[in-house]
Amino acid sequence: MRERPAGPHDPELLATIYLRHHRLHDDADFWAWEEAHDYLLHGEPERAWVVLLALVRQAESEDLEYVGAGLLEDLCQDHGPAFIDRIEAHAANDPKFKDALSNVWLNSLYAPADVVQRLVVASGWAIKPFELDYEKADDADSA
Repeated sequence: MRERPAGPHDPELLATIYLRHHRLHDDADFWAWEEAHDYLLHGEPERAWVVLLALVRQAESEDLEYVGAGLLEDLCQDHGPAFIDRIEAHAANDPKFKDALSNVWLNSLYAPADVVQRLVVASGWAIKPFELDYEKADDADSA
């Protein structure tokens, strides 16, 4: 595996490498996935949003499940209230975005009820929220 290049990188380039990693399963490209998801983990969700839009633009139809179940899902779960208006607008106007959104798994235990409902509607009712208390599940696994 190659060393992760210093970033941040251009969102279009990051999306290209992210999708190439998905398609070719080349560990040398994993840094792009890491960088995009690190934006969410380190308080830069706006940067992640720009990468997400580039991913949707560049994605082939068979890539949209990966994009939805990855970066978009994490954005919805961790920053849904801040992005719900934009998510709804893109889902209403971009069929590729809506397709990606339909692949989000949403834990309704960790998101405001109104945001969960709005995401479900924006996905065309494709999102089926679930409830799982991660701490209790971890405790049960440890016992």
